[in-house]
Amino acid sequence: MKKSLFMVFALFVALLQQAQAQDRTISGKVTDRSTNQGLPGVTVLAKGTTVGTSTNADGGFSLSVPSGATTLVFSFVGYATQEQQIGSSNTIDITLATDAKQLSEVVVTALGLTANRDELGTAQATVQGQALVRSGETNVITALSGKTPGVLITRTSGDPGASANIQIRGASTITGNLQPLIVVDGIPVFNSSVGDEGILVSNGGAGSNQVAGVVQQSRLGDINPDDIASMEVLKGAAASAVWGTRAANGVIVITTKKGRNNSAGRLNLSYRTSYGIDQINRVPGLQRSFGQGINGLFNTTTGNSWGDKIADRTGGPDTEITDPSAPGYNGFITFADGTRRYALANGTAANPHGGKNSRDTYDQARTPFTTGSTWDNIATLSGGDDRGNFYVSLGNTYQRGIARFNSDYDRTTARVNVDRQLSDKLRASVNTSYIRTRSNRAQQGSNTSGIYLGGLRTSPDFDNSRFVGDYTDRNGNVFLDRQVGYRNKIGAVSADGITRTVYDNPLWTLDRVQNTSRVNRFLGALELTYDITPWLNILNRTGVDTYADNRRAYFPVGAAAAIQGSLTEEVIQETQVNNDLILRANRSLSENITITGLIGYNLNGRRSSQVGATATQFINPFSPPQLSNTPASSRSPFNLVVEQRTAALYGQVDLGLFNQLFLSGTVRGEQASTFGNEANSTFIYPAASAAWQFTKLGALAENRILSFGKARASFGTVGVQPTPYLTRTYYTGASSAIIGDGWGTAIDAANYGGGFVRSTTQGNATLKPERKTEIEGGLDLRFFSDRVGLTVTGYANKTVDAILSVPVAASTGFQSTNGNVASIQNRGFELSLDGDVIKTGGFTWNVATNFSLNRNKVLELAGAESIFLTGFTGTSSRAVQGQQLGALWGTEFGRNESGGYILDANGFPVLADGGTERVIGDPNPKWRGGLNNTFSFKGLSLNVLVDHVNSFDVWNGTKGALYFFGTSDELEQETTVSADVAANLLRYNGTTVASAYPLVNGNYTFRGTVGNFGGNNVALDEQWYRAGLGNGFSGGPAKPFIENVSYTRLREVSLNYSITQDWLRNATKLAAIDVSVTGRNLYLWTNYTGVDPETNLTGVSNGRGLDYFNNPSTRSVIFSIKFTY
Repeated sequence: MKKSLFMVFALFVALLQQAQAQDRTISGKVTDRSTNQGLPGVTVLAKGTTVGTSTNADGGFSLSVPSGATTLVFSFVGYATQEQQIGSSNTIDITLATDAKQLSEVVVTALGLTANRDELGTAQATVQGQALVRSGETNVITALSGKTPGVLITRTSGDPGASANIQIRGASTITGNLQPLIVVDGIPVFNSSVGDEGILVSNGGAGSNQVAGVVQQSRLGDINPDDIASMEVLKGAAASAVWGTRAANGVIVITTKKGRNNSAGRLNLSYRTSYGIDQINRVPGLQRSFGQGINGLFNTTTGNSWGDKIADRTGGPDTEITDPSAPGYNGFITFADGTRRYALANGTAANPHGGKNSRDTYDQARTPFTTGSTWDNIATLSGGDDRGNFYVSLGNTYQRGIARFNSDYDRTTARVNVDRQLSDKLRASVNTSYIRTRSNRAQQGSNTSGIYLGGLRTSPDFDNSRFVGDYTDRNGNVFLDRQVGYRNKIGAVSADGITRTVYDNPLWTLDRVQNTSRVNRFLGALELTYDITPWLNILNRTGVDTYADNRRAYFPVGAAAAIQGSLTEEVIQETQVNNDLILRANRSLSENITITGLIGYNLNGRRSSQVGATATQFINPFSPPQLSNTPASSRSPFNLVVEQRTAALYGQVDLGLFNQLFLSGTVRGEQASTFGNEANSTFIYPAASAAWQFTKLGALAENRILSFGKARASFGTVGVQPTPYLTRTYYTGASSAIIGDGWGTAIDAANYGGGFVRSTTQGNATLKPERKTEIEGGLDLRFFSDRVGLTVTGYANKTVDAILSVPVAASTGFQSTNGNVASIQNRGFELSLDGDVIKTGGFTWNVATNFSLNRNKVLELAGAESIFLTGFTGTSSRAVQGQQLGALWGTEFGRNESGGYILDANGFPVLADGGTERVIGDPNPKWRGGLNNTFSFKGLSLNVLVDHVNSFDVWNGTKGALYFFGTSDELEQETTVSADVAANLLRYNGTTVASAYPLVNGNYTFRGTVGNFGGNNVALDEQWYRAGLGNGFSGGPAKPFIENVSYTRLREVSLNYSITQDWLRNATKLAAIDVSVTGRNLYLWTNYTGVDPETNLTGVSNGRGLDYFNNPSTRSVIFSIKFTY
């Protein structure tokens, strides 16, 4: 394969060296009109001939031309093409002016090299850095939302520094990682989001199934948006095939800012500071009419809110049990202000309120939260001379989260980019960046220490703000610093001296539980370019990305999630080294034929490690939390190292014909350590594209309406590397956690000199990478002298040899192995339309809109009905054959052949097939779109971005649980029926309303409604929602809590005024002052009843559509001022 590529390239070079008889030599220099600096790489062509050359690093050229040549043509991307008569002189110096139209067409390709967009045969979206900064987002990922078609951004929560999921053109793998490759200045970098399942998941796995805990960061969020010049989103396989097995999910190419060459050596200094306020966006609805208890009676021992009616209480202070000799006395809690709280008597039939008199209620959905804030500051210094340029920045972002305590994110970034012409032929570029982040994150999800799990289950009549005090028991013993929650109102201790609250008070969790992360990261790249000839150069680019994440998770004694306390300390380290050696050629064969090409060799190595220990008990709970303060028997050390290597040879040839037909071909041959030893040693990934600018035909060249038209088509193949070590059978350090069966005492090898146990998964030496093939076609059109632009793209792709775990015969000694046994496909459509609606008298109104849809289908699962991705045993997101990836899976009510419910003897529905799980929803949207309006008048501009996501399913597991606990506002209604109706109105347990509720004035009133499932009327009361199947928490089906959702979000509103007048420069020496105010996520229109349909419980994973006590999202207003000198 290597020989073939070299032979093709040799032939290519030979063609470029064709020459004709020359009679005369013309030399000169090409400069930039605005800077008077030499322009390297300008094409100089003798018009009407095949003779041409390119300018050197200083802009100089020398060209032997035929005696009949009369004109030289000078062309360069981003500049207006110019023709110059040769005349009698042998020296021609010329200046080129920038062309705004061409500048907008310059894009960066997968390897970090520039190209002309109008000559590409693939779809590629560009987001300028200023649009990212204008968005007000401190996270690069979420700043992309709504700005380009075919890109789905899913936020995990509104926590500061929280990760976000990026998906381009649907899911291209089933159990592999779905995140796109991130390339910064030509170097691939990490975008890991390492959760509790560890680094193996982040290195090729499907993402964490972390339904509890904290939201981790995405490493892409480390990059400061202010340092970004542009982001290119490469969606199709043809555009990204040069990256082989790392490109199946698309590629996002980030180009950071550079300085500008200028002979005067002028420096450019800027400083921007901004301050933002963040508020909770929306919360679930909670009832505030009924207190803690069950069966209409106040009861402090239960976690439900099916108790007494709060409005019927007497009001005033509660009647506490303060007499030590009285029944029910259990001591008291003393708060910091000296006040005491005692136990209360439970309600009875005679007095349903017991000792509870107060009618005060509390907003449990908002109590844990406050107004957050964000400070963002950055200073930049840039400049250059006629031999190079530089860019330096120093920035800091500090975000105080909306959670009341211990929720923040602090990021400091420093960047130095230097580009220098070392000699006439050698150029060097150095890009370096250092990032330090510090964060503390709040608990969420299916977690008894979760903020919303404890908060939303809390009864409306309990004040969570008093969450800690000193408990004195009935014998006078004092227990300091005890948690207080709605299920333990006085912090009473158990026999072991520990206070148990079942669910943690959310304010106690925020104040006492720690989840810290300390990251130090370095990114560096060195690029050397040597001009062998004016049309041939060689480039070597070496880059490194390395970081260390020091984490600590601490739960004090008494935490519901770790009753004896726990401490985990770990260090996660990842390092990636990448090198590309590229030989590039660019030459005109004639006036009508241009050819460029490259051949490159890539080496990439990645190493990840995760080292630490977890302890689940403290010797002295009042001492500082350290592993040395834990018994050795409670400690569980862990140590995991993952290494992988990739080597590849690639080539690309681009051919331009008659300046209207552009052909491109790419091929990559790749080897990797993750491929099986018995699989093919090298896998080939080809791609080809064609672009035809049909408006350059004679009949269309003078068309006044259609000023530009291009038809394009492409084909490409990319892949997905297997997760490391699936090809081998490995051994794990033996411990009771590994070899215990749960039914008795297991031997822990750590106590017997150590040992290892063989994995139950058999390695597969024939394992090969997944293979994705895609075809794409589209049109790029511009109208009315390029005032309006339209881009339309259709695509279809299919991934085969997708890797799944499959069972093996027990006789092998293993339970499973991994094989290339599955397949998945995507088909979709994308549209972008932008134009200047009004452009007159200094006023411009620009409209840009995008639309995309994608249909995904799991084709083959090796005979399995479904594959678990993320979620719970009762409700999950799965791969199901014939469905879109991530289908929601759970139970539903049974239905008969006519579609009606199958009912029990009392008229209530029953579970389908005894509770058999099945597909109950699809979390993939039918379509999504964005609309951006920009109004500008002189120095004033207003930008408004709205995006819409249409028709997708979300499992509102939060509501399902709140139905059981009785705190949902949808269960606040009361119904009154006559005695005759009540006598025959059945409850879920078969009793009647008349037998369960008191008769008052000839009527019966109960909390709930009257319903009918197709039989007789029934009472939908506490028996149905708490004890029956009317909830999604304890025995009830998941399907009733699947919500089909659409939403429209006012994503961004930005008002900016730029002062650049001469009086400012004369008075202050400042070039500009920019003042802006930005609103982010200001409003959400949706039919969803949960916190936010955009969030996802399991974060960056292959599953989606799960909402189970997710932390809420935020809306923000940011004020900013920037000084430029």
